[in-house]
Amino acid sequence: MFTQEEENFREVLFGASKRLVDENKLTDSDSTALSKATVYSAFNPSYSPDTMRSTEEYDQRNTTFEDAGNYQDTLYAKMNEEDVIVRVYTPTSRLLFESKLGDFSFEGSSEPVIKRIEVNGEEGYYGVMPVISDETNQIIGYVQVIDGMTDYHKMIDVTIISLVAMNFAALISSGIIGYLLASNFLKPIKTITNTMNDLRQDTQSTSRIEVTEGNDELDHLSMVFNDMLDKMQKYIEQQKQFVEDVSHELRTPVAVMEGHLKLLDRWGKKDPAILDESLSASLQEITRMKSLVQEMLDLSRAEQVEIHYKNEKTAIKAVIQQTYNNFSMIHPDFIFNLDDDIYDDIYVAIYRNHLEQILVILLDNAVKYSNERKEVHISVSTDDREVQIAIQDFGEGMTQEDTEKIFNRFYRIDKARSRHKGGNGLGLAIAKELLNGYNGNITVESVLDHGTIFRISLPIYREES
Repeated sequence: MFTQEEENFREVLFGASKRLVDENKLTDSDSTALSKATVYSAFNPSYSPDTMRSTEEYDQRNTTFEDAGNYQDTLYAKMNEEDVIVRVYTPTSRLLFESKLGDFSFEGSSEPVIKRIEVNGEEGYYGVMPVISDETNQIIGYVQVIDGMTDYHKMIDVTIISLVAMNFAALISSGIIGYLLASNFLKPIKTITNTMNDLRQDTQSTSRIEVTEGNDELDHLSMVFNDMLDKMQKYIEQQKQFVEDVSHELRTPVAVMEGHLKLLDRWGKKDPAILDESLSASLQEITRMKSLVQEMLDLSRAEQVEIHYKNEKTAIKAVIQQTYNNFSMIHPDFIFNLDDDIYDDIYVAIYRNHLEQILVILLDNAVKYSNERKEVHISVSTDDREVQIAIQDFGEGMTQEDTEKIFNRFYRIDKARSRHKGGNGLGLAIAKELLNGYNGNITVESVLDHGTIFRISLPIYREES
């Protein structure tokens, strides 16, 4: 923009000088100095000598030329711009022409002079150009041009105002957008904070972080946080349930032992028969308590396999074959049939001892509740994802109501009969917890007086890529 203003200024300065030289040749006037008539003729397209009074005395007070006219010439148009002043002087520095009134000093020069000056408090251009006759090669006058560059400064002001307005608008817009983004970004963090405060006030709180449908890091953090809370609450509930179950189940043997000890303390210790009976009953209850505590510990560990036994694998064929051989040896009066169509290189995602424990629990129940037909069938099959194991007996069976509750802790179909057979009602609960921990499953099908089939499934172990 500034370069364009300088080019326009030079065009006016040099153009005016050339126009005066050309006009001076056409008027054939005195070649030693410019005349007012020559200047007016050069700068005013509508000028005619007849329009001027022959007796008029030209001086510096009546040389103003302000007739804008309807110029087709670019030079005339630029000379009549608002901020451009064009003056013409004689070689003796007498003012011949002034396009607009202005208070600027003049000093002649034999060479073109262009410099920047202050015009009405703002930067502008000042220039002096000698008018040299083509005929005599002498200076016949001077052209002085002052350009206040009003359009340039207006444009600068408009640009600055526009930039300020745009910056202000951008600042407000960015502030609003930033606030909205920050609010949206901090909302999950605030939710996490509120959830943590809820848990700090109540460790049993079910408060959870609301997970949106997004797929960013905060959503993943929220899901992991919720999963952690679910597991913590699950472990707390498991420990609470463990204490309640132990307290409930130990109450009876403790009461029995307490009764016998009180009986002995009062008078039974002097009666050999009472002493033997009390000691025998107490020892029996102690044995039962030891078995119960061990099973409760097994159940507690089964609930935490995700923590202690991740990424375990076991060759299932070898474990099933070993368990089958053990039970065939321990119970020679039973017939054990094994239908196995899997290969040696198939592994399941479970710890070996836990798989053995599950099979022992199911086979032990099958033997325990088989009366007349002492026969147990074991079948193993596989597909692309899982291994399925079915254990079938032909014993007492159970009702539909019993099959729905059989995996509950301490549930016994016939409590008196179960106690007689040594059951605490925890075996199937342990098996189910173990299978749940390894993402497996267990189901039961039974017909009363005809037998029961337990079916378990375990995922095939896959190496993580």
